[in-house]
Amino acid sequence: MNTNYNYRWIAVTTSEGMFSSESVVEITLASGSKASLFADNALLMERAGKTMLRAIRISSDLQRGTDLVLLPTETFQTASRWIELQSE
Repeated sequence: MNTNYNYRWIAVTTSEGMFSSESVVEITLASGSKASLFADNALLMERAGKTMLRAIRISSDLQRGTDLVLLPTETFQTASRWIELQSE
């Protein structure tokens, strides 16, 4: 596994959070299931008409075509900050 620590921008869908400074973010995992979390709006940006969330790519598995990613907060579904995404 490659262990480069760098930022990864993840395409997400968003809705209004509990506070004006945050959003509810939904992410599609490598398994195809969805995970959601609260994220500070400072970690979101618009790129080419898509909302993107900043996270940290911990490692990439080239054989499986996946990235292990550390999210800024825990997801509602797993109570974990660690997720696996399809590689870019």
